[in-house]
Amino acid sequence: MIENDRELLKAVVRVNTDLQAIQNYLGQTNHVNAKIQFPRGFIRTASHFRQRLRFLNDKTLVRNISYALILTDVYRWVLNRTDIAGTAKEMIVKEGICLVGSLCESVTKDVLAGIVGKKKGYKDRTKYLVDNGIIDEPLQIELDWVWDTRNNEHLFLVEIREHEHYKLSDYNRAIKALRILREKLEAHFME
Repeated sequence: MIENDRELLKAVVRVNTDLQAIQNYLGQTNHVNAKIQFPRGFIRTASHFRQRLRFLNDKTLVRNISYALILTDVYRWVLNRTDIAGTAKEMIVKEGICLVGSLCESVTKDVLAGIVGKKKGYKDRTKYLVDNGIIDEPLQIELDWVWDTRNNEHLFLVEIREHEHYKLSDYNRAIKALRILREKLEAHFME
């Protein structure tokens, strides 16, 4: 049991040393005995996330979004509990933003089903939300930024060099936009 910061530092040094020893021994080889237990208690449950999505109509979508939100906890753990850096960190950030963009897309599509036509796109839905006072323009700008960044998932369309492009603050920005969107939609559709 860790009871203070000094004990925490000692445990971190010990874990780091042991993890590096495992890596040095195995290199790129898989081994049945090399599975390290992911720490329990950090990843929230699908049930936890479902409780925050009661304003959605499609119950299968609610479950699938809940599962995807579990992945955001995995990304958060890796970004907050490891010193992963460089391109590997940037690509986790990018994939996190892409996931958030897909979640925003799915949520807006569900709540505006039958309201905004099927042939209309994501930005048509965020415009509708602003035009109808459900969200404000600053949130629309953030949501549209998430979507534009999410579209970098299509590598053949990316016109920039992605190296040193994605920052942790970008991921936090995307998560904040999703959180505010959820709060606004819940307030509007759960009245």
